[in-house]
Amino acid sequence: MSKYNLLQEKVLVLNKYYQAIQITTVQKAICHLVKGTAKVITTDWTTHSFEEWIKISKFYENGNGKMIKSPSVAILVPDAIYLPYYESLPKTEVVFSRQNLLLRDKFRCQYCGKLLKNPKDRTIDHVIPKSRGGKTVWTNVVLCCKKCNLKKGNRTPEEAGLKLLKPPKEPKWHSLILEEFPKHKKETWKVFLNFAGILED
Repeated sequence: MSKYNLLQEKVLVLNKYYQAIQITTVQKAICHLVKGTAKVITTDWTTHSFEEWIKISKFYENGNGKMIKSPSVAILVPDAIYLPYYESLPKTEVVFSRQNLLLRDKFRCQYCGKLLKNPKDRTIDHVIPKSRGGKTVWTNVVLCCKKCNLKKGNRTPEEAGLKLLKPPKEPKWHSLILEEFPKHKKETWKVFLNFAGILED
């Protein structure tokens, strides 16, 4: 993996209460570390200043750790950083958008379960039709394939003989964020998200 790609890898950001508040890049995380506004935090809850992290990184130079190297220093890519002076709380709402709906429903039709890889196969269905008072909100909108949408028409699922895989609900912000990244990131970040009591199964 190139140095550029490593700089764009994702890093979880925790506030002073150890709550996940956002995701940033390795490049921005290192800037925080250099300025002293952040520390690296590892899954055993140990925090390290920039100087301490450089010393730790030396043990990984010849190993399997992902390293960013310059002529004068080598830095092990962190998975998470901790902002000891930042008190803001994590986001609790997810903006309603087509992309976030696709992520919530894992790109599957919520009636037949078909994986909708082709964007042309995807439609958005109002569980209670708009013409019958249904609103465009998380709890009334699902991803749907064209075949099921055509079958459902201007009816409720029950009237059309269809059944939802699960009741639609408003997602938690991190659930959608985690969908975008590799499994190894999910497993590492899960330690911090479980601590805050915000990770869904």
